[in-house]
Amino acid sequence: MDYYVSPLGDDSNSGLSEKQPWRSIEQVNATELFPGDSVWFKADQTFVGNLHLVKVKQSQTNKARVVAIGSYGPGRATIDAGSGTGFTAKNRGGVHLVNLNFVGAGASKNTGSGISFMNTLPGDTKLSDIGIHRVDVSGFRYAGVNFTAQPIDMSWSGFRDVKITNTTSHDNGDAGISCIGAWNPDQKGYAHADFYIGNCSTYRNAGIPGKGSHSGSGIVLAQVDGAIIEYCRAYENGSLNDYEGGGPVGIWAWDANRVVIQFNESHHNRTGSSKDGAGFDLDGGVTNSVVQYNYSHDNDGAGYLLAQFEGARPFYGNVLRYNLSVNDGRRNRYGGIHLWSTGANGGIADTTFYANRIYTAQSAHGNPAAVDCSSKAIRNIRFYNNCFQTDGKAILVRGETNRNAVFEGNSFGTNYGFSRVPVRI
Repeated sequence: MDYYVSPLGDDSNSGLSEKQPWRSIEQVNATELFPGDSVWFKADQTFVGNLHLVKVKQSQTNKARVVAIGSYGPGRATIDAGSGTGFTAKNRGGVHLVNLNFVGAGASKNTGSGISFMNTLPGDTKLSDIGIHRVDVSGFRYAGVNFTAQPIDMSWSGFRDVKITNTTSHDNGDAGISCIGAWNPDQKGYAHADFYIGNCSTYRNAGIPGKGSHSGSGIVLAQVDGAIIEYCRAYENGSLNDYEGGGPVGIWAWDANRVVIQFNESHHNRTGSSKDGAGFDLDGGVTNSVVQYNYSHDNDGAGYLLAQFEGARPFYGNVLRYNLSVNDGRRNRYGGIHLWSTGANGGIADTTFYANRIYTAQSAHGNPAAVDCSSKAIRNIRFYNNCFQTDGKAILVRGETNRNAVFEGNSFGTNYGFSRVPVRI
């Protein structure tokens, strides 16, 4: 069935037509929705409340029959969540959110996320067919869009077949788009699988001071086996992160396998600590992943960071190719390409960089290098046919004598001018 909601409606109506609409979010929350049902909010109108999808007859997915929630008429309806979470779905698959705005009271006043999907089911249960399309999310303390797996039995329950497209998540606290699971590096498996994020923008997600862990990222995926992030933009995130144990990144993945990050732009991302603020990152325990055809510029941290922290799963089999970095490493001590490793589980291993272009200039607030491979806890790292250039003041290669890194067929220069730096790939 199709249900309609309008400020001019009445909760005593049937809700089954535009002429008999409901009035409130509370009426939607009180209704048992079946797969195939839809809820449509009147476009260009604001509805105050917190939307909870808790009464759906089936939690498992029938791909032909999902619960859809969106707008009717020209424009978008707005869900004004105030201090709470805009939309919550717990232990539910088969949900599509389309053409909506979710607005919180502001990152410093709100206490929730914009859109929150949570799976606590036992037995490696993966809920599937989640769609978020043409949605704008802003003003929430935690992530604008958040997927969390917290199974009660420490299994690999989570989400599968998630698609987020043409969505903007901005001016939130912790992250723009976030996915995390119950991290257990001693077991083989991942909470989530088959995520697609395309044509999305994440910006001014500044971080949460005092959080006690990294915050303020644009797009961050963890515990995922199989993901694509493409044609997205991440910028001006992370400025309020004050955690010295690790910082935010524009677009990144950690504890993940088979991730492709391509055709994105990540720039002017910041950190309020001495850590990170990078454009792109493959972090602790990432394997068999590709970062290609991306543009990173003017970030506080590295353009392209690879990092292996203590306790992470093995890190190997990754490729970074055909990427561009222009004037990254504006703060602290980062490279356009930067490798950092504690040596956990063999350190960063079996990774190849080729046909990347890195242009780095001196910074008044940092000590940048075109490439930094000075970490000793790396092995079988190969740099082929890359172009590394500086302004003659920034460092070209930090760690050039590291025997665990092989350089072949690269070009090096110290005289590039800003007018000659390409601005797109």
